[in-house]
Amino acid sequence: MLERLLSIWSRIETVLIGTLVLCALFTFMGGAALRVLAPQHAVDWADEVALYFIVWATALGGSVLAAEGRHINTEILVTGLPPHLRRAAVLFTGALTLAFCAAMFWFGWEAFEFSKMLDDRSASSLRTPQAWTLFLALPVGMGLMALRIVLLAIVGRGITTAAEALPGKVE
Repeated sequence: MLERLLSIWSRIETVLIGTLVLCALFTFMGGAALRVLAPQHAVDWADEVALYFIVWATALGGSVLAAEGRHINTEILVTGLPPHLRRAAVLFTGALTLAFCAAMFWFGWEAFEFSKMLDDRSASSLRTPQAWTLFLALPVGMGLMALRIVLLAIVGRGITTAAEALPGKVE
């Protein structure tokens, strides 16, 4: 059941990331086309909005990489280790990544709250609140990745391709 949930979660995130990247591309290219073809109708916010799409796609990407076993990986080092040390390396990598995600979630949330308190806004004509469009991406992305790491550990998988060395897995 948990494996199915993780699979559905991965599909949703992958579609969302792809959509965000396409939105960034169309926004950026549309803004550039307007500047060249119809300068009188050019907007000053296209690059900014494209950047928001890219930031959110990047923040969400870590969770998908972890699910696919393509996250932080020192395969050249790990594959040369004996099985018991390989297991330790995989577990250490997962624990270290989880600790990093938790710290980045905390500091990202603090940055979001600070930006919200200051009512920080973009310099473009949109005057976009930076707390919601920019700073919130970090705690959301890190929170999703931390949750993913915990769920992967529960089902006996890690975040690297060396995850088959986890305890309980056949080598």
